Order: sequence, then C-alpha cells, then structure tokens
Amino acid sequence: MLRKIFHVIAFLFIAALVISALTNNDPDDLSKQAAQLPVLLLAGLYVGFIFVMYILPALTDKATTAVFASNETTAREPIHKAQAAYARGEYIEAITLYRAIAMEEPDNRLPWVEIAKIQRDQLEDPEIALNTLRTALEEHDWPADDTAFFMGRIADIQLHAMDDKGACIAILEQIVEMFPESQYSASANHRLNEIAKAQEEEIVA
Repeated sequence: MLRKIFHVIAFLFIAALVISALTNNDPDDLSKQAAQLPVLLLAGLYVGFIFVMYILPALTDKATTAVFASNETTAREPIHKAQAAYARGEYIEAITLYRAIAMEEPDNRLPWVEIAKIQRDQLEDPEIALNTLRTALEEHDWPADDTAFFMGRIADIQLHAMDDKGACIAILEQIVEMFPESQYSASANHRLNEIAKAQEEEIVA
C-alpha cells in the first residue's frame, strides 16, 4: 500500500514538473530549453523504471501463462476427444482414439485400460478385453507397478466377467510371487483370501 502511495506521489510530482517545463517553454530562449532537459530526463527514467518493474513482468507472466495453457490444451486434446466420443456413446471411435494415444504415448497405460473397459462393459466382450490387456502387457516393457496393475485387471475380468476362478487365482498368485513388496501383492493376497472364503461358504452351503 505504501509503495502504491509513493508511486502516485512520485508520478504526480514528475507530471507537474513536466507540465510546468512545457508550459514555460520558449523556443527562442535557449536557457529555458536547457532547463527542460533534466526534467524530461527524470520523467523518462521514471517511466522506464515503472515499465521494467511492473509492466514488463506482468506482460511476461501473461505470455508465459498463455504458452503453458496452450501446451497443456494441446497435450490433453487427444484424451479429451476420446473421452468425448465415449460420452457420446461412440465406443468404436473412442477405442480408435485411445489406440492412437497408445501409439503416441507407449509408456501411458491409461489408453489400454480404457479400451479394455469399453470392450468389457459397453461392448460386452470380456474375451477381447482380456486380449487387449494381454497385448499391452506383452508388447511393452512396463515398470513393475504397471505390470502388476495390468495383471490385476486381467484377474478381475477372469473372475467377474468370465467366472474363471482358476485363471484368476493363478494370476493373483503370480502377482504375489513377482511383486512381494508392492501394494498390488497385498491386494492380490486379500482377493485370494476372499475367493477362498467364498469357496468354503459354497462347500458348506
């Protein structure tokens, strides 16, 4: 607040000096013209200071924000198109768009997961969904967490969409064996216990 008051006072003071110097200007009086030079120089320095300290940073911030916003919009445009196609119920188009993203971003597991989800839930074809996840798993060298994640999705489809408990249990046991220290191992163990409990209840019933 004090800084603003200071700049207002300084501006009014310099403006008054400039107006006074211009008002008393006499083209034939060299001494008056010479006296104007320090005033005009001071005004120019002050305007330059204000530009460098306030106007230039503001313009730079706006330009930087615009560039980053443009880059972010461009980067997210393909995923937005795929999501929009899905929202419209155009599932084949959404799958095509997600496949294009997978080609452009081979380290991104999201498009593969979304494709399999559409195939399982909307197209009601869990076998194709399984093949999609297996293809993604086999055709790329994924980090451990991504590998375990894909395997968990495969086990989920085998259990809930295909009622293949044996295949599901085999995958979950692989997760526990291959990734013993990961969160996915704990989740797989929990699911194995749930399946075993459900099987015991079926036997008792």
